[in-house]
Amino acid sequence: MVRYPDSSDQDIYERIKMKQSTYSTIKKKLREEGYYHDTYTPILQHLGCELFVLWYVTLNRKTRTEDRLALTRDSLLAATDVFTMVSESNQAIILSISKNIADFVKTSDRLVQLYEKHDFLESIHYVQFPFDVSAVFSFFDFAPLLNRIFQIEPIEDSIGDVDITSDRVQCKVKHVQMNELEKKVYLGLIKYPEMSDSVLSEKLDCSRQVLTRIRYRFLEDKLIKKKKIVNLEKLGFKILSLVHTKYNPLKPLRERQKCVQNTMTLYTPIFSVARYPESVMLVAFRNFEEYKNLHNEYVTFCAERDIIRGDPVTLNLSIPRIHEIKWLVYEPMVRKILDEMDQ
Repeated sequence: MVRYPDSSDQDIYERIKMKQSTYSTIKKKLREEGYYHDTYTPILQHLGCELFVLWYVTLNRKTRTEDRLALTRDSLLAATDVFTMVSESNQAIILSISKNIADFVKTSDRLVQLYEKHDFLESIHYVQFPFDVSAVFSFFDFAPLLNRIFQIEPIEDSIGDVDITSDRVQCKVKHVQMNELEKKVYLGLIKYPEMSDSVLSEKLDCSRQVLTRIRYRFLEDKLIKKKKIVNLEKLGFKILSLVHTKYNPLKPLRERQKCVQNTMTLYTPIFSVARYPESVMLVAFRNFEEYKNLHNEYVTFCAERDIIRGDPVTLNLSIPRIHEIKWLVYEPMVRKILDEMDQ
């Protein structure tokens, strides 16, 4: 289900050679027990957004997480460019997508001032990826990770395109226009991803046929992507690791390609983006031993080939102790983009 989120139930149970009744029972159980949920991910670079930024933050150890959240939660939720923010103890990871550098600066300045005002901040680092010169190898795709732990098929079979020069991973910015009905449907899909077309069309006051036709066009034009997001804690994962790697600029592209291939196969990151000088990944591990073994193997592979500059920066968060201020929350950002589309 995670690997083929666009497929019908019939396509999936026939593909995995399972009886319909067995498949339906298992799917219902997994959904009811919270192992996954459905979502639509907006392809925001195709809506004119130019910049993705990953922030990693060290917070004042003398302050408590509960106190920080009491004073900052409303402002964090109001930061529309930020779609993910998780913190644990004195560390935080933030993901944001902005229409341009000016919008990013406005958001970052407000949040930094807020944290400085209350003496919450020790250090903050931004890793910027302008979409036009970056490649996304995984954007919260959990299928390779599941395959790594379930060992259903060779890892390589579940890895997507890792060719740095491929159009499928390069993120060229596009500018599209939508009429008012299309905007309403787009926002409705983001806001209510698990509603059927018939229920959503009634809620949006349009016919089911029109909504279905618009949704298919959004999918075909790569303006939106259907996904299943898995619950990492339910699956027994204990560590969410951010890995920030800087590359040796003298190494040719073919050597970088080997590094990307090895990294995707070894780590199976749920998120991975890169541009020429650096990359960032989010990787889930079941325990510290797994993290240590895979991380050492990754660093050794790159170091032996002189592909990276120094050791990667890592930030490890304990998944059971994570505070999810936002986790893949796109609606405010999408609403803002659609409102500004004709301006």
